[in-house]
Amino acid sequence: MRRIERIYALVVLMTVSSMLFGQEQVTQDSASKLTFDEAVKIALKNNVNLNQQKNNLFSRQVQRNQSVASFLPQVRLQGFAEHSEGQIPNPDGGELQDTKQDFVGANIRADLGLFNGLNRLNTYFQTSQQFKSQTALVNRTKQDVVFNVTNQYLQVLLDQELLRIANENYKTQNTTLEQLREQVNVGARPESDLYVQDAQVRNMELLALRAQVTLQNDKATFAQTLQLDPSIDFQLVFPPFNIDLISLDGIALDSLYAVALKNREDLKQARFQAEANENQHKASINGYYPTIGLYAQYGSQYNSQLKTFPEYGDFTNQFTKIFPNLAVGVNVTIPIFDRMLTRNLRVQNKVALDNSILQRDNLEKTVKIDVQRAYNNYAAAIKAYYASQVQFQAGELALRTQQESFMLGVSSQVTLAQANQTYVLGAASKAQAEVTLMFQKYLLDYALGTLRFEE
Repeated sequence: MRRIERIYALVVLMTVSSMLFGQEQVTQDSASKLTFDEAVKIALKNNVNLNQQKNNLFSRQVQRNQSVASFLPQVRLQGFAEHSEGQIPNPDGGELQDTKQDFVGANIRADLGLFNGLNRLNTYFQTSQQFKSQTALVNRTKQDVVFNVTNQYLQVLLDQELLRIANENYKTQNTTLEQLREQVNVGARPESDLYVQDAQVRNMELLALRAQVTLQNDKATFAQTLQLDPSIDFQLVFPPFNIDLISLDGIALDSLYAVALKNREDLKQARFQAEANENQHKASINGYYPTIGLYAQYGSQYNSQLKTFPEYGDFTNQFTKIFPNLAVGVNVTIPIFDRMLTRNLRVQNKVALDNSILQRDNLEKTVKIDVQRAYNNYAAAIKAYYASQVQFQAGELALRTQQESFMLGVSSQVTLAQANQTYVLGAASKAQAEVTLMFQKYLLDYALGTLRFEE
């Protein structure tokens, strides 16, 4: 009775597993295909941080344009209109009298700064360097997006391959189980071998289910990076791969350092920002210098109380002939004591300058470390690729041999299980080595700062 219950449970479990893996296969077949180039384009279009940095770049451009316009004169038009009622002294007798009068006036004024301690010039240099710094940050953010997409695309590809390996291994072990069941039924094998193989099949099924869950989780993370609808399934496509084109022969590490120091956008950003902070520090000295400016003003007015006098006349006569005036002058302001505002500002700007220099120098060292790490990883990935090919071939041959020996009754169940485990590890190592090497060039280009998203 216990044996019948075991067989019934085994049949139910196999039926559920077949339905599950069959549904997974249908889902993969119906999922939309997504290439690496398409993923990069989608990420560059939808990435939130990149779009925010582009908005900041527009703001920096406006600031730079304003610093250029600060060399031009400032022009403004002013006007006023006033109605008053009340008592005022009579100019003839001195007695108070009730009056109502209207005032209207307008003037146009232009101010041009001649000297303000070179503040405008240094501010222009500062905003120009800030604009360049933000441009470099946008470019590096684009590379960051491609870098993140590359890593996540690589991980999902690896998950897809591991799930395929797990499914194939499950099917292979399940086939072995059916063959073993027939041998047990005819008495060629002990029933204990059937139970051991059944446990092996259930373990392969569990590994496949775990691989499926890992794939779905990593695909959800990747969909969030691309800002895609998580309810829409997709399947990543393996890019073309040619091992003959992958080599580090003739490439010296020192030459890569020079390339990175020249092309890394984040290092350019740090350099431009340090120069901007230096100009900002220079601009803040204007509080110690006098400021000199020119001004010109032209305007006129109208007083309703004067319209009764013939020499003043109506609004047109007063506004166009009587009261028009032109004033031209120069302003000179000499600072004496500003309550240490200039000193406080210069100290803050000096601290910002020193910190930016420290950040720039530290980033130069970090760039070299990144290049060295990417170079070593690239070299290791090439060696791992060739080693994994040998490991996989050996594991595949060992499994095939042990399966034949097991069916002939020569080898034991334990030996077959060990051979199967060796094959699975070899297949996973081969898949990981291929996928890693496939994208290692992108990672090296990212470290060098030569990663071009247009390519």
